[in-house]
Amino acid sequence: MNKSMLMGLVAGIGVATAGGVAGYQYLGARNADTAEDAAAPATHAAHTAAAPAQECWDEEVSETAAPKDEHRVAGTAIGAVVGGAIGKELSDGDSDLATAAGAAAGAYIGRRAQGEYQENREDTRTTTHTERRCGPVGSAPR
Repeated sequence: MNKSMLMGLVAGIGVATAGGVAGYQYLGARNADTAEDAAAPATHAAHTAAAPAQECWDEEVSETAAPKDEHRVAGTAIGAVVGGAIGKELSDGDSDLATAAGAAAGAYIGRRAQGEYQENREDTRTTTHTERRCGPVGSAPR
Protein backbone atom coordinates (compact mmCIF):
# COMPACT_ATOMS: atom_id res chain seq x y z
CA MET A 1 0.00 0.00 0.00
CA ASN A 2 1.60 3.30 -1.03
CA LYS A 3 1.47 6.65 0.78
CA SER A 4 -1.15 8.33 -1.45
CA MET A 5 -3.52 5.36 -1.14
CA LEU A 6 -3.21 5.46 2.66
CA MET A 7 -3.84 9.23 2.73
CA GLY A 8 -6.92 8.80 0.55
CA LEU A 9 -8.25 6.08 2.83
CA VAL A 10 -7.77 8.22 5.95
CA ALA A 11 -9.38 11.24 4.28
CA GLY A 12 -12.35 9.15 3.15
CA ILE A 13 -12.90 7.79 6.65
CA GLY A 14 -12.74 11.32 8.05
CA VAL A 15 -15.28 12.66 5.55
CA ALA A 16 -17.65 9.74 6.16
CA THR A 17 -17.44 10.20 9.92
CA ALA A 18 -18.05 13.95 9.70
CA GLY A 19 -21.04 13.38 7.43
CA GLY A 20 -22.48 10.83 9.82
CA VAL A 21 -22.12 13.16 12.81
CA ALA A 22 -23.68 16.09 10.94
CA GLY A 23 -26.60 13.96 9.76
CA TYR A 24 -27.19 12.58 13.24
CA GLN A 25 -27.17 16.05 14.77
CA TYR A 26 -29.61 17.38 12.19
CA LEU A 27 -32.01 14.45 12.23
CA GLY A 28 -31.64 13.84 15.96
CA ALA A 29 -32.52 17.45 16.80
CA ARG A 30 -35.51 17.37 14.44
CA ASN A 31 -36.82 14.11 15.93
CA ALA A 32 -36.34 15.44 19.47
CA ASP A 33 -38.45 18.53 18.63
CA THR A 34 -41.19 16.29 17.21
CA ALA A 35 -41.09 14.06 20.27
CA GLU A 36 -41.43 17.06 22.59
CA ASP A 37 -44.45 18.32 20.64
CA ALA A 38 -46.10 14.91 20.80
CA ALA A 39 -45.41 14.54 24.53
CA ALA A 40 -46.62 18.02 25.47
CA PRO A 41 -50.37 17.21 25.68
CA ALA A 42 -49.73 14.03 27.67
CA THR A 43 -47.45 15.89 30.09
CA HIS A 44 -50.06 18.60 30.57
CA ALA A 45 -52.75 16.00 31.25
CA ALA A 46 -50.53 14.26 33.78
CA HIS A 47 -50.07 17.48 35.73
CA THR A 48 -53.77 18.16 35.97
CA ALA A 49 -54.73 14.68 37.23
CA ALA A 50 -54.16 13.81 40.88
CA ALA A 51 -51.37 11.31 41.45
CA PRO A 52 -52.67 8.02 42.81
CA ALA A 53 -51.57 7.17 46.34
CA GLN A 54 -48.94 4.49 46.59
CA GLU A 55 -47.02 2.70 49.29
CA CYS A 56 -43.52 1.26 49.31
CA TRP A 57 -42.04 -1.73 51.11
CA ASP A 58 -38.79 -3.66 51.33
CA GLU A 59 -38.80 -7.19 49.95
CA GLU A 60 -36.12 -9.87 50.20
CA VAL A 61 -35.23 -11.37 46.84
CA SER A 62 -33.21 -14.57 46.37
CA GLU A 63 -31.32 -15.15 43.15
CA THR A 64 -29.52 -18.33 42.17
CA ALA A 65 -26.66 -17.94 39.71
CA ALA A 66 -26.18 -20.50 36.97
CA PRO A 67 -23.37 -23.01 37.54
CA LYS A 68 -20.02 -22.16 35.98
CA ASP A 69 -20.11 -25.26 33.77
CA GLU A 70 -23.80 -25.13 32.86
CA HIS A 71 -23.51 -27.74 30.09
CA ARG A 72 -21.46 -30.13 32.26
CA VAL A 73 -18.62 -30.34 29.75
CA ALA A 74 -15.96 -31.15 32.35
CA GLY A 75 -17.84 -34.11 33.82
CA THR A 76 -18.66 -35.45 30.38
CA ALA A 77 -15.06 -35.16 29.13
CA ILE A 78 -13.48 -36.66 32.23
CA GLY A 79 -16.03 -39.48 32.28
CA ALA A 80 -15.39 -40.25 28.61
CA VAL A 81 -11.63 -40.44 29.11
CA VAL A 82 -11.90 -42.64 32.19
CA GLY A 83 -14.61 -44.83 30.63
CA GLY A 84 -12.60 -45.22 27.42
CA ALA A 85 -9.50 -46.24 29.39
CA ILE A 86 -11.47 -48.79 31.40
CA GLY A 87 -13.10 -50.17 28.24
CA LYS A 88 -9.72 -50.50 26.55
CA GLU A 89 -8.25 -52.23 29.60
CA LEU A 90 -11.13 -54.68 29.89
CA SER A 91 -10.81 -55.68 26.22
CA ASP A 92 -7.03 -56.10 26.56
CA GLY A 93 -6.55 -53.25 24.07
CA ASP A 94 -7.82 -55.29 21.11
CA SER A 95 -11.34 -53.95 20.63
CA ASP A 96 -12.12 -50.41 19.54
CA LEU A 97 -15.79 -51.15 20.13
CA ALA A 98 -15.20 -51.81 23.84
CA THR A 99 -13.20 -48.58 24.10
CA ALA A 100 -15.98 -46.59 22.41
CA ALA A 101 -18.67 -48.20 24.58
CA GLY A 102 -16.63 -47.46 27.72
CA ALA A 103 -16.16 -43.85 26.62
CA ALA A 104 -19.89 -43.42 25.96
CA ALA A 105 -20.86 -44.96 29.30
CA GLY A 106 -18.21 -42.91 31.11
CA ALA A 107 -19.41 -39.71 29.46
CA TYR A 108 -22.99 -40.43 30.54
CA ILE A 109 -21.98 -41.24 34.11
CA GLY A 110 -19.65 -38.21 34.34
CA ARG A 111 -22.35 -35.86 33.09
CA ARG A 112 -24.88 -37.22 35.61
CA ALA A 113 -22.35 -37.05 38.45
CA GLN A 114 -21.50 -33.42 37.70
CA GLY A 115 -25.20 -32.55 37.51
CA GLU A 116 -25.84 -34.03 40.95
CA TYR A 117 -22.80 -32.24 42.34
CA GLN A 118 -24.03 -28.91 40.96
CA GLU A 119 -27.53 -29.47 42.39
CA ASN A 120 -26.10 -30.27 45.83
CA ARG A 121 -24.05 -27.05 45.79
CA GLU A 122 -26.87 -24.79 44.59
CA ASP A 123 -27.06 -23.07 47.98
CA THR A 124 -23.53 -21.70 47.49
CA ARG A 125 -24.67 -19.86 44.35
CA THR A 126 -27.78 -18.31 45.97
CA THR A 127 -27.65 -14.69 47.09
CA THR A 128 -30.32 -12.74 48.95
CA HIS A 129 -30.70 -8.98 48.83
CA THR A 130 -33.37 -6.42 49.71
CA GLU A 131 -35.23 -4.50 47.00
CA ARG A 132 -37.51 -1.51 47.43
CA ARG A 133 -40.90 -2.04 45.77
CA CYS A 134 -43.75 0.43 45.34
CA GLY A 135 -47.34 -0.03 44.24
CA PRO A 136 -50.91 1.19 44.76
CA VAL A 137 -52.18 1.38 48.32
CA GLY A 138 -53.16 -2.10 49.51
CA SER A 139 -50.83 -3.98 47.15
CA ALA A 140 -48.07 -4.56 49.72
CA PRO A 141 -47.76 -8.13 51.00
CA ARG A 142 -49.03 -8.56 54.53
